[in-house]
Amino acid sequence: MKETRKVVPGEEVAEVEEYIPAEGTYEEDGKVLAALYGELELDTEEKTAVVRAKNPMTNLHLGDLVFCTVSDVRASMAICEVISVEGKKRELTGDTNGTIHVSKMSAEYVQDATREMRPSDIIRAKVIQVRPSIQLTTAGPHLGVIKALCRKCRRPLVRVDKGLYCNNCERPDYRKLSDDYAAVEF
Repeated sequence: MKETRKVVPGEEVAEVEEYIPAEGTYEEDGKVLAALYGELELDTEEKTAVVRAKNPMTNLHLGDLVFCTVSDVRASMAICEVISVEGKKRELTGDTNGTIHVSKMSAEYVQDATREMRPSDIIRAKVIQVRPSIQLTTAGPHLGVIKALCRKCRRPLVRVDKGLYCNNCERPDYRKLSDDYAAVEF
């Protein structure tokens, strides 16, 4: 049987002798306290006290599709700042720095990551590891660069066949593109 009610952070919800603090709760001086605003569930069978947030923060999970800004690219990897999880409006909590190893950039062989991505590119990637560090992949047709700027004039590049082109500088360019390049709103 579960007893539920609304609680606020710091509110005493149970005694440690009766319930074990679980998600959204913590123990202090023998008392179980709410760590956040939400719905308290006291499970009398499992003897746990849980507070479920009304509007929970977003955490990364394996398999999540994320939008990132590329901050640095080296021959063996790209370093990214995770901006958001696709389909979720809340900001991320915790570490948001991720890396994409050169072997995880494409289904095809990639010798040098600097050919596939550039700093300031916006990409869609898939989370393949969360702990101890965030590891991402862009291998797949729906993954890769979704917005890129010209290296010379910093204007948006347009997709032309399998590559990119700057209409201002009249220069071709190349990236590992997502199948919906320039059509993504996030």
